[in-house]
Amino acid sequence: MNGIICINKPEAMTSFDVVAKIRRYTRAKVGHSGTLDPMATGVLVLALNQGTKALPYLGIEDKTYHAKIKFGLRTHTGDIWGDTEEEGALVPYDEAQLKSVVTALIGKQNQRVPKVSAKKIDGKRSYDYILEGKEVKQLYADVEVYAIDVLHFDAEGVEFIAHVSSGTYIRTLCEDIATGLGMIGAMSYLQRTQVGRFTLEDCIELDALDTLVDKLIPTKEAIQLPKIENERMIHFVKNGKILKLDIPEDRVLVDAGEYYAVYERIDETTFKSVRGLW
Repeated sequence: MNGIICINKPEAMTSFDVVAKIRRYTRAKVGHSGTLDPMATGVLVLALNQGTKALPYLGIEDKTYHAKIKFGLRTHTGDIWGDTEEEGALVPYDEAQLKSVVTALIGKQNQRVPKVSAKKIDGKRSYDYILEGKEVKQLYADVEVYAIDVLHFDAEGVEFIAHVSSGTYIRTLCEDIATGLGMIGAMSYLQRTQVGRFTLEDCIELDALDTLVDKLIPTKEAIQLPKIENERMIHFVKNGKILKLDIPEDRVLVDAGEYYAVYERIDETTFKSVRGLW
């Protein structure tokens, strides 16, 4: 069983729990495109067996989230499921103020990484230090927020859709919106609705794994690269040989039928195989 499968991750379950369940069900090698917080739900893109080789070529760098903020609360995790560190008063604000705060968060930024996160410090996950009661240094990551669309707001919180680059922490975005309005806040809901081109409609539920085969996306179809189809290239592709291609793209999928591989430009017309995917 090879290919890509999308799971609608349920609440109160880690991404690794999902991977383990799919691995047990399929008895396949399983890789993932990026984890979700345990209390978050939504699109989790998994690769099975040979499909794991294709993960870097699925075009899954951009993601979309549906989130909610609860004002007046700060926790050690940045969401309402963490330990409360501070409670604060609700501050009146209007739509114009909210729009100004949200607009200021659009674009490229060096975003603060939550200390309770899977980011590694000296080879160890940041949250492991926290669990041991140790202080950790503040990390930052270069991310981009493409858009934030407010769905609803009131005195107690905001509901929004965020389209962001991979690596963006929605918990931090929630805290930043609250700070911009003169309050503290914590994320109270998170659903990932899209990863690259994969949406909730592509997902299966964990209690419906009997439909997995029907929803499995063939690896070749899932790859988001310009494609050259030519079965006469099979000898070159199978053996990872150099190809001469007169094309504008710097990276392409060369599909020779049973054998297919990602090729990258070396010079003007010379391309080398960087990943066989069969």
